[in-house]
Amino acid sequence: MADLTNDFSWSRSRDGAFQECKRRYFYQYYGSWGGWAGDAPPDVRRLYILKQLASRQMWGGRIAHDAIEMAFNAFREGLEIPVEPFVRDAVERMRAEFRSSRAGVYNDKPKTTALFEHEYKVVIRDEAWLALATSVQTCLRNFFRLPLLAEIRRTSPEHWSIEHWSKTFDFEGTRVWSAPDFGYWTPEGRLALVDWKTGGGGGEDASFQLGCYALYAHEVLGVPPHNVDLYEVNLREPVVTPHTWSDDRLEGVRERLRLSVRGMKSYLKDPDANVAVITDFELTENLRICRWCNFKAVCRPDLDAAPAP
Repeated sequence: MADLTNDFSWSRSRDGAFQECKRRYFYQYYGSWGGWAGDAPPDVRRLYILKQLASRQMWGGRIAHDAIEMAFNAFREGLEIPVEPFVRDAVERMRAEFRSSRAGVYNDKPKTTALFEHEYKVVIRDEAWLALATSVQTCLRNFFRLPLLAEIRRTSPEHWSIEHWSKTFDFEGTRVWSAPDFGYWTPEGRLALVDWKTGGGGGEDASFQLGCYALYAHEVLGVPPHNVDLYEVNLREPVVTPHTWSDDRLEGVRERLRLSVRGMKSYLKDPDANVAVITDFELTENLRICRWCNFKAVCRPDLDAAPAP
């Protein structure tokens, strides 16, 4: 097997980390590299473990997304899903993952669930954990009630599997990670791309994310923007918001991508080799960001006390 190399790439989450705090960006994409190895230096291993931390809200969203993927796999096989047992099964997985995280299993197995609240001993009331589980259940029940789901299921499964599609595409020499949560071809021959949301969502960031999906459709599947339907699905409400794109709007996405890539590479000691030096990445002055940063234990230990819920 060829040795893994830390090659430069772009993703929306990477762009978000870079915009928030340059030092956090360094830890996330450079300092933690190689921390999965058994012989990794202790400081690198520690950064790799911290990199895996997720807030309870992020965790709840991931549980819902995983459950939806499981549902589509069952639908593809022609199976019907009893909703309430399916929802209860998702909650049982949450309980098992919660116990694993609280026990600190992730310190030995970093790929298992690791919650920020457990690592930093944030005091969260039982009612808040219960509310999170209730929110996940609500999202899943709403998923099964969606008219959009009924529309998808009226099409043949061979028209809505995206597992064989690439998760990345080349953008002017940079590998871009951007793939929709779900996609299918409508009876009219249009490409519909769906983004499931379990939180508030919306706004400029959501619009840019959907624009990246439109670019994905163009670059990976060769589908022009006017033949793409983009759906932002807020499962908590539930509300389905359709978006349309044009060639002009797509060019705006390209330009934002260019600026983001250019900014990230400007911080590198050797952009061609993707080499970064920690001292070139300044700390943010926004302590609110620091208090909820995965890396505060190694970056700003003076803020390591548990933040208020």
